[in-house]
Amino acid sequence: MKRFSWRSAGDLAVTGAFAVLVVAGGLLAVRGGGSPVRAATATSAEVLSVAALTARRRYPFAVLAVVVVLGTVAAAVADRTIIGPLLPAIALYTVAAVSTWRVTLGAAVAAFACYSSGELAGRNRAPAEFAVLAAVLLIAGTIGLYVGEHRKALAAVSERAEQAERERLLLAGQAVLAERVWIARELHDAIGHHVSLLVVQAGAVRSALPGDHPTHPVLTSMIDGGREAMTEMRRLVDVLSPLDDGDGNDAGGLGPPPGLDDLSGLCDRLRAGGLPLHLDLDVIAPPPRTAGITAYRIVQEALTNVVKHAGQVPTRVQIRGDERQLDLRVTNGPSSGVPVAGLGSGGHGLDGIRRRSALFGGEVFAGPVPGGGYALRATLLFQERP
Repeated sequence: MKRFSWRSAGDLAVTGAFAVLVVAGGLLAVRGGGSPVRAATATSAEVLSVAALTARRRYPFAVLAVVVVLGTVAAAVADRTIIGPLLPAIALYTVAAVSTWRVTLGAAVAAFACYSSGELAGRNRAPAEFAVLAAVLLIAGTIGLYVGEHRKALAAVSERAEQAERERLLLAGQAVLAERVWIARELHDAIGHHVSLLVVQAGAVRSALPGDHPTHPVLTSMIDGGREAMTEMRRLVDVLSPLDDGDGNDAGGLGPPPGLDDLSGLCDRLRAGGLPLHLDLDVIAPPPRTAGITAYRIVQEALTNVVKHAGQVPTRVQIRGDERQLDLRVTNGPSSGVPVAGLGSGGHGLDGIRRRSALFGGEVFAGPVPGGGYALRATLLFQERP
């Protein structure tokens, strides 16, 4: 069932009123001494014009043509008419509301020429009637053009509002996805670091025990579980990594994120796990909060890679910083020959370091050093150099 339309109801009311006026005009023409045949012909033509106007919104140009032709017939035969050029003017108004001024001007000239020919064919037509016809058509066309432009402006405003709403929803969705990416990276960097250390320690204990020791299966299960957990976390990062938003800001959590002040605790835990580690921290000016978080994660990932790939080897962490930048260096000695087999970085460790450094316009250099061992250097820039 179609919904009630006030526009349709208004059109019916207007056409009904015009139909009444048309019939009244025909009756008055007969009572005033006019020809009944002429009055009937003119009334019939104008009634058909009124009926055609009910379709003017759907077929504006066709209705204008029909109304002008019927109006011309009515003007040619009528002795007297009440409506006159009003019906063609309404049809012209509808055309103007949906077209350009050039089309409207052409339609108005054609309607004036056609209707004027009917007026000229009629009896006792005064020159003033042609001026009235031109004025009515001009007013109708002007109003129609104004209404059409107003509707276009409202439609444009509505479209912009809808577009803005769509963009807002899209940005909200992107923010949610970006948050998921951030969580996945934090899981990989933070939890992966601790899981790697647990697997290293369990492997060291297992290697020191005979194969028939009662705890040997338990340690093997711990190592396998740690490797499986790392695999699942890498899979999570792989799923979300295409949605990378490049946001290095902290999104908040259950506690404050770690920074440079927390590096001492990180190094203490690694030393307790058996890694010979020296921390050299020399920062003149405190870095921005996000830079401190990023520096901590870079060092954490670099040390995790040392444990994974080199084992318990002498390692040195050097951090230098001023008001413009941070310089991070992690250097380890030759491999001990007992890296954590099966853990692997999955390609996310060094890539993650490069991505975090790039957020601050820095660079990462990594590779073997003379005499054996490996070195990584990362820079974070948070003020442009003069």
